[in-house]
Amino acid sequence: MKYTKTLWGLLLVTIIAGCNSVTGIKNFTNCEFKFGHVSNVKLADIDLTDKETYSNFNLSDLAKLGIAYAQKELDLNMDVNMKIKNPNKQSAQLDGMDFILWIDNQEMLEGTMNKKIVIEAGEEANVSLPISLNLYKSIKEKKMAAIAEFALGLSSKNAETSRVKVSLKPFFTVMGQTVKMPSYITIGGDQAMPERK
Repeated sequence: MKYTKTLWGLLLVTIIAGCNSVTGIKNFTNCEFKFGHVSNVKLADIDLTDKETYSNFNLSDLAKLGIAYAQKELDLNMDVNMKIKNPNKQSAQLDGMDFILWIDNQEMLEGTMNKKIVIEAGEEANVSLPISLNLYKSIKEKKMAAIAEFALGLSSKNAETSRVKVSLKPFFTVMGQTVKMPSYITIGGDQAMPERK
């Protein structure tokens, strides 16, 4: 899959130059994002890594699912992994990013990751975006088995690139002020920005 370049340089032209942190921020506008994969998928704290279908759940798993389902708290946890490549001759940095998670082109979650990321010149960093949402409230289908199958589909080897995408809006702190990029960049799936509803 090709890298997706950020196109945010125009915004940062107005930022005062001459500071190392500003240089690092400016360099980040040239960085390239690439969707990696989904990992550590858990539903109601049940690891789905080695499970393919609902029939693979054992009695203990079903008991956990049943309790979570009764409480309408079927929490899905997973990591969306991406690669960020810095083609610059100097390091690049950001202080975090807003994100929107899409599954099957449906907006599932909007959140923020507050984590400083520094990528050295010419290097590529692996960045993991932790995701947590209540599937019971996030999808229309309310049958326990159907919710479990939905989550299981995300943990399969090839599903993540076709079903999952994230829209990212990095932000930076400049002289005590938070500066956000003017638009999102979307990676994963077909890389098209879905229409927000």
